[in-house]
Amino acid sequence: MEEKQDQKSTLVEITIKFALSLAMLFPVYAILYLTFPASVVAFYLISAALLAIFLPWDTLKKKFLS
Repeated sequence: MEEKQDQKSTLVEITIKFALSLAMLFPVYAILYLTFPASVVAFYLISAALLAIFLPWDTLKKKFLS
């Protein structure tokens, strides 16, 4: 039972990180899409995934939620 809850919390954490990454990158890619729309959406999703993986979330959490 606890394993299911741990899996669910991990999935929620990953989803939140990805959503925050999308939100942080949106202004840059919105401007790029308006000026040069060729496959910017794919770059947007790839960049958000990389940002979600490599961003130091613990440092940001301490900084903004303290």
